[in-house]
Amino acid sequence: MNCAQFAERGAAPALLEDGTDRWLDYRGLTQAVGAAADRLGDRPLVFLFTGLTIAGCVAYLACLEAGAPTGLFGAGLPPGRADALIRLYRPHLVVGHAPEAGYAEVAGQAGWYRRLGDDAPVPHPDLALLLSTSGSTGSPKLVRLSRHAIDSNAAAIVRSLGIAPNQRSVLNLPFSYSYGLSVLNSHLAAGASVLLTREGLTGAGFWQRLAAHQVTSMPGVPMVYEMLRRLGFENLAPPSLVTLTQAGGKLAAPLIRHFSDIMTARGGRFFVMYGATEAAPRMAVLRAPEKLGAVGRAIPGGRFEIEDGEIIYHGPNVMLGYAESAQDLTLGDRLSGRLATGDLGHLDDDGVLWITGRAKRIAKVNGLRFNLDEVEALVTARFAPAAVIAADERLTLLIEADDRRSAEIRRDLATALALPPASVRIQCVARLPLSENGKIDRDAVGRLVA
Repeated sequence: MNCAQFAERGAAPALLEDGTDRWLDYRGLTQAVGAAADRLGDRPLVFLFTGLTIAGCVAYLACLEAGAPTGLFGAGLPPGRADALIRLYRPHLVVGHAPEAGYAEVAGQAGWYRRLGDDAPVPHPDLALLLSTSGSTGSPKLVRLSRHAIDSNAAAIVRSLGIAPNQRSVLNLPFSYSYGLSVLNSHLAAGASVLLTREGLTGAGFWQRLAAHQVTSMPGVPMVYEMLRRLGFENLAPPSLVTLTQAGGKLAAPLIRHFSDIMTARGGRFFVMYGATEAAPRMAVLRAPEKLGAVGRAIPGGRFEIEDGEIIYHGPNVMLGYAESAQDLTLGDRLSGRLATGDLGHLDDDGVLWITGRAKRIAKVNGLRFNLDEVEALVTARFAPAAVIAADERLTLLIEADDRRSAEIRRDLATALALPPASVRIQCVARLPLSENGKIDRDAVGRLVA
């Protein structure tokens, strides 16, 4: 995925920014990326704050082209968090955010700020990309990825999903989030095209644009698919839309069945995927409804093994390691292609991976050992969506339910788990706190039940 490849594709469409209705073909993308890469200089450490725009994509690709290690963050990151990251890592160049101090705007480059002084770290030669594990919180802990990891994962996804040059994906996930970035990387690697949009699914304009631009595929996290079921996806999706992909957390089996039935009826495909930012980010793919409830087979070039119940992934897309300070950016590969996922699971006889919970979400209450993910699944199936934490020898549940049901839920759950009622606490809310990626926001849950 580089300018030489882009140039070969000539006038084929590459990117469309919704709202401007302006296509950038591969010839134009080559020119824009090359010009931006020339302005970067000698491998500066770049922090890029951007939304879903052609300019943001060009800046990201230019950094890759120039070999400039890049921290990729959303344009909506609160200024305080952005400045905290800049203070901690001291990048040479900041794009898309005006730092509070220590930087000067580059003449003729609006929104580009160079660091004053020479105290910026010199990153390891293999470092290409820095991503937050959450994609949106601005956590100081970043994933260090090499160019090889990015390219190998994009190629594996192209092969696994059968992405072809005539395909076109809509992208309404932030590409500072690894799943959104994977959609961009894999489609550009295949010579396909991407419609960038910030419009929500509930707007009629979203579906009209998908039809007008003949979009063939759409990604989504679990929250998106829950919303699509309520909206009546089968009546909204244009005939051109023949591929759906899902990642960002485990999707409930009934929803997988629902959407795979819809896509099968329209001659399309529905893929569920398993991954982590630490794997650049995809590790497994499965075409639903095969092995309903499983997360898939390892992508080409990768493999799984199970050690003491924990899922271990091996592949060229594994990160170099984490960074929590500027000094960490000088480090090389610390993992040698081996990623301990923190997930519990097993491989069946066909090599398909099944996830049963999180290794770190195990708790003892009243002398009994509980997998908190299994407790959440039980409560969600019996009552309503819930988040569970364990502290002070009891289980605390945040649940989307009326307060008047709390006593009933507490009693029934205590019975089901063989716990005394005093070991179960119920707190009802209108909605569980979710991150931008559609996953339960564990930090927010902790604050609400504290």
